Amino acid sequence: MAVLILVAGFVIGASLISAPYTELVPGDAQPVSSLITVPHGRAHPIKGEVLLTDVGVQNLKYIEYYWVKIFSNPDNTVVPTGEVTYNLPQSEFDLQGTVDMAESQLTAKSVALRQLGYAVPMRDVGVTVYVIDPSSPAWGRLQVGDVVTSIDGVPTTSPAALQQAVRAHQPGETVTIRVGSISAPTPGHDVSVRLGSITSKRKKVAFLGIGDPAIPGLPGMGTQPAYDFPFPVSINSDQIGGPSAGLAWTLGILNTLSGGNLTGGRIVAATGTIRPDGTVGDVGGVQQKTVAVNNAGATVFLVPPPELGVARSMAGPHLKVFAVQTLGQALRDLEGLGGRVGTAATGPPPGPDGHSVPTDWQESPWS
Repeated sequence: MAVLILVAGFVIGASLISAPYTELVPGDAQPVSSLITVPHGRAHPIKGEVLLTDVGVQNLKYIEYYWVKIFSNPDNTVVPTGEVTYNLPQSEFDLQGTVDMAESQLTAKSVALRQLGYAVPMRDVGVTVYVIDPSSPAWGRLQVGDVVTSIDGVPTTSPAALQQAVRAHQPGETVTIRVGSISAPTPGHDVSVRLGSITSKRKKVAFLGIGDPAIPGLPGMGTQPAYDFPFPVSINSDQIGGPSAGLAWTLGILNTLSGGNLTGGRIVAATGTIRPDGTVGDVGGVQQKTVAVNNAGATVFLVPPPELGVARSMAGPHLKVFAVQTLGQALRDLEGLGGRVGTAATGPPPGPDGHSVPTDWQESPWS
């Protein structure tokens, strides 16, 4: 009887207690054409389709962890949760996914329109919060995704400018922070924060608490760009987070604006971040994404070069996988498969309104 009670207690506990592991499972591969809206008269009928793809992320209870370890599925991967979330609070990690998606959409719109020959002026408008130290003055006053545009009226158009504005004050002083959002950095609203104190070079200095240098590879904040688009392009992310749809968004916008036959009538899936200069960045979860792409009936899959081997190892006999390092390379590959690039062959105009340097926003590995 005692043994049965112990077993029952173990099973109940294992079903309730979260394990420090996450299972990555195949997500969805869905067309982007229905998620992209351009002004009436600019859209073309679509032949074929561009698909974005994502990864299902399941936080495991201990009983689920033991089950998947015993009955493993080759399509799924179990990883320590900290590798996915950087050991951040789940709420903060989820907000980072929203930030990544918003930034990827802004970048995709600018890159696509520049590729079509439009000048898209860009300016720095503030600092976007990506990580907040839970023990800092900023915790509870700011949140991930806020765009800080000034401190006590002093513009903060870059992380360096923000740090300088903070260090101009003494620890314990209260400052007024003007805060906007990624989609609407200005005019924003005011938040009052009493600055804390840290030691830097043996001197006490004012401390706000955005960012955590103890997390390598994860930016605590980044310069927020604003673009002057020639006409509105809206994207519905359909509750997907992360930056990995950047290439798919870019191709989808180009497809609807350049003639509608960019894929040559094929179903083409794409994963990869997109940077302001048109380069494609690495992503995670390509094993699971390839399964989703196979299931969706795609015949072409465009991936960042580091993911080529994994994608090809998971691809079915009817799925061709191409490694693309830039948007230009993706367009050439599609043209070689019978796609019609149309006005997307124009390329960016010369000068600063046609090009921009890469940013650090599109680096998240799990997306």
